[in-house]
Amino acid sequence: MLRKKSLIVASCFTILGLLVSAGGGCAPAVAPTPTPKPPATAPTKAPAAAPTAAPTAKPAAPAPTPKPAAEQSRYGGILTAGIGGDPPSLDIHQEDSSFTYAITAATYNRLLKPDPAGWPELKPVPDLATSWQVSPDGKVYTFHLAKGAKFHDGSPVSAEDVKFTLDRIRNPQRGMAKSPRRQQLDRVTSIDTPDDYTVKITLSRPQSYFPTLMAVVYYAVMPKRVVLDKGNDMRKTVVGSGPFKLKSYSTGVGWELERNPDYFVKGRPYLDGVKGYIIVDSFTRFAALRTRNILWYAPFPYMTVSQTKTIEQTLSDKIALEWGAHPAWYGVVFNLSKPPWSDVRVRQAVSMALDRKKVVAVALEGAGVPAMVSLPTAEWRLPEDEMMKVPGYAKPDPEGAKRLLAEVGLSQGFKAEVLVRGIKPTTDIAVVVKDAGATIGIDFELKMAETATFNDARYRKAFDVLVGGSSAKLDDPDLSMGDWYVTDAEMNWAAYSNSHYDELYAKQSQTVDPAERRKIVWEMQRALLRDVPIAITSWIRVPYAWWREVKGFTVPVGFSYSFQFEDIWLAR
Repeated sequence: MLRKKSLIVASCFTILGLLVSAGGGCAPAVAPTPTPKPPATAPTKAPAAAPTAAPTAKPAAPAPTPKPAAEQSRYGGILTAGIGGDPPSLDIHQEDSSFTYAITAATYNRLLKPDPAGWPELKPVPDLATSWQVSPDGKVYTFHLAKGAKFHDGSPVSAEDVKFTLDRIRNPQRGMAKSPRRQQLDRVTSIDTPDDYTVKITLSRPQSYFPTLMAVVYYAVMPKRVVLDKGNDMRKTVVGSGPFKLKSYSTGVGWELERNPDYFVKGRPYLDGVKGYIIVDSFTRFAALRTRNILWYAPFPYMTVSQTKTIEQTLSDKIALEWGAHPAWYGVVFNLSKPPWSDVRVRQAVSMALDRKKVVAVALEGAGVPAMVSLPTAEWRLPEDEMMKVPGYAKPDPEGAKRLLAEVGLSQGFKAEVLVRGIKPTTDIAVVVKDAGATIGIDFELKMAETATFNDARYRKAFDVLVGGSSAKLDDPDLSMGDWYVTDAEMNWAAYSNSHYDELYAKQSQTVDPAERRKIVWEMQRALLRDVPIAITSWIRVPYAWWREVKGFTVPVGFSYSFQFEDIWLAR
């Protein structure tokens, strides 16, 4: 993680509507319930001492440097924030949009949650579950729920609500258009509720990261009664047990969260509420931060490197700036059910023509890494020397791409429509893709779409080519190599179907030995590099910015975990 200081510059930008007064180890394992503590300001790290020669006599011990006193957390105030668009809906189970998370995440709890102090690892700690055990064979997880947790309608959170929630995700019913995480729960064979506060989840085979999966933001527990009363349609209804309640949401304007006075975690939350604004234009949203009309810059769409430099070079004592890792990719998704994209040579040609370094340098302004597969970590990805031999990785190969198109009978070129979500940096990446197409005779026509339209089109596969991205949320091949490529996966937008790949995916998921599993995962990546259902261009890094009076915020792994707000307080 790179830490950067930041400053603020005065701006005469006027922001309409922003006149705000912001006030798996060895089984069985048991996770203890943490005692909430007020957040403290991190002390300045002392520089390492310079090496010296061995002394002939023991020197006198220096007087200890007194540590700065921790700031006392305070109650009250409204946190102001801004995001770059409206969510497709407010149903956190059915959407994979960060705009949905931004508005609803703080209203819900999961069984577990990420430990803010565990960065950069996504370590699970208790949320609704005070503790949990795993059976010796690694197949049965037993979660013990907190007593006293209530939904915002006053009803108690029970084991039946947890079971209903997980069943809703893994087996969506009428009233729920899709469930992007359905496949992630395919190992669950049964969910039992021995009593109101115990949930017993049985898997078909061990899954070491299952507790971490239960900490992911979209496994929010919903009240069974409310969901059934709504006919399973939660697109406009938000009832959770979280630290904040949804007070209002207005399309194109913003939303308000208010403090939950009956929150089961003692002493939380500190804030009276959160007031958010929908500010589509990135320059206007950045101006809102600089002029203190918003105190916290929500990381999606995240600010550009140029904007971070503007902060850095001005008033660093006013705004904090910090970079975080995120397991997310950008790329070109082909609809394999439609010609000419059903021909692998056409997809290979586009991938070979792409200038991935240009995507990172121009579209991402350096905040990323050139890539061709969806695994960002060294533990799983193919060795670099092998990747360097893949056409289009080290540098574009337009001549090789033209030869492939000639084989297909497309040497004269053709036109193709590219669906693009109308936000940065996607729009900038699309321009680089368009330029790459021009070098090999493909005239890419960019069709901009707002978030809801874009999401609907990619799930219905109502596109030819699209430029976009997604996030694995967890760094494990079960997610990062399953969600977009397994034949029946909900997020397999490319309509990719390779039985051998599916077999490899299932095999790696059951392989315990890390070295053997890595070999299988490498074979899966080689298959994707040959078939190119998605021409990945890059992985990303994410900047966060907030006024220094905002305390208790810890940069998470992935921006989806940014919107909890439970520990945030205002130092004024």
